[in-house]
Amino acid sequence: MALRILSYNILVGGEERLPLIARVIQRHQPDAVALLEANSQSNVEALAQQLGMDVAFGKANSAFHIAWLSRFPILRTENHRLPILEKTLLEIDLHWEGTELALFATHLRAGRLQEHDHYRALEMQAILGLMRSLDHQPHVLVGDLNTVHPADNPNFPVDAATSVGADREKQNISVFPQQVIPFLLEAGYIDCYRTLHPMTPGYTYPVPAPWLRIDYVFAAPTLAKRLHACDMATGAEAEMASDHFPVWAEFR
Repeated sequence: MALRILSYNILVGGEERLPLIARVIQRHQPDAVALLEANSQSNVEALAQQLGMDVAFGKANSAFHIAWLSRFPILRTENHRLPILEKTLLEIDLHWEGTELALFATHLRAGRLQEHDHYRALEMQAILGLMRSLDHQPHVLVGDLNTVHPADNPNFPVDAATSVGADREKQNISVFPQQVIPFLLEAGYIDCYRTLHPMTPGYTYPVPAPWLRIDYVFAAPTLAKRLHACDMATGAEAEMASDHFPVWAEFR
């Protein structure tokens, strides 16, 4: 049985865009959805009811909360509201294919300065330390990591023609610090999109003319062996629903 996981930064709680967000999600039929910037718990619960999904809500250390929606019953929820995290790390456990699967969602600190990247590196080290005990359990980490993959810089330079409204500094992706992703790769996690799409950029932000890939699905090796597909959810509705395109991965 296939399992599809979608990660979606819905922009300050979704606000009046909830119907569009719901249609974007419905179109891709995910089994589990991580919502970043889930600022409004009532909006999250309304989405869950409309989509017919279970819900887990994780309050953050700021206004930018995180939520999970799941088509499967949620067996366990733990909100890892670590002091170092600007937001939080929300975990749910599901049964899939006879095994217990752990899904983690996070949203790292924003900002392009070196100090922001240093903070994100500390956040990721704390997250990896927490997940280290799950070495032999299938699990994923998804979310808005506010950083670019170092390999994306030389392979996919920013095209100024697509960077609508961007200033000269934004034309060069190399100005964005890139410490976070190597921590994940060194720990053995698999970048699902880049694994299946080595030759396409996969930009997710900012919509409607994205020129950065900052939204990710990372799978532990035990689950990455079953990776079948991974892509962004694009289209006219997605362009209006948020400033990020969602990213999804399917395992079989």
